[in-house]
Amino acid sequence: MIEMKDVYKKYPNGVIASNGISVKINKGEFVYVVGPSGAGKSTFIKLMYREERATSGSIIVNNTDVTALRDQKVPLLRRQLGVVFQDFKLLPRLTVYENIAFALEVIEQQPTIVKEKVMHVIAKVGLAKKAQHFPHELSGGEQQRVAIARAIVNKPAVVIADEPTGNLDPDTAWGIMDIFHEINQDGTTIVMATHNKDIVNSLRRRVIAIDGGEIVRDEYGGDYGYES
Repeated sequence: MIEMKDVYKKYPNGVIASNGISVKINKGEFVYVVGPSGAGKSTFIKLMYREERATSGSIIVNNTDVTALRDQKVPLLRRQLGVVFQDFKLLPRLTVYENIAFALEVIEQQPTIVKEKVMHVIAKVGLAKKAQHFPHELSGGEQQRVAIARAIVNKPAVVIADEPTGNLDPDTAWGIMDIFHEINQDGTTIVMATHNKDIVNSLRRRVIAIDGGEIVRDEYGGDYGYES
């Protein structure tokens, strides 16, 4: 599903954020990406959906060679993926329904299909009664649920999440993790960068630890492994 081979990423300021990383993530896996601040976690995540371009090496995501992809083809790659951010990135002037529908409208889905898919995922994340609310009328947890619904509305093979519980209180974060667990149970591959030690230690999955731009640990059923 995802494979990196000898991937390097060097920024213009000389920082090496990915130092020869090689890793394979199989279909249906749930993977935590952990490590201290500045370790290279976000770069690792961004390389997968071509927010950052590798300096060298090979990255295959869902049978697409991301490193060889021309810039104009990047939107096609991202339509196969769901990406969830820490700060939600919702469109403030659109309702919950419209924010989610937008992800389908840009790929020119028929209106009847859009409505069916959007209402299905809104119900899945528990926001059926708030479909016509605007983002500012929602709590942080509700906004993140909308962001997740938007990410999964087109049934992507892979969901990439960058600190999705970072701005949420503990109780809300657990509710968000329940949704990710359900998505994974449906067969979607999840790759999640996180600093949430309690979640990683309680919901044991594969843990990839990154430090200094290198994978220093890759453990199935692992723990967080760092002091909080």
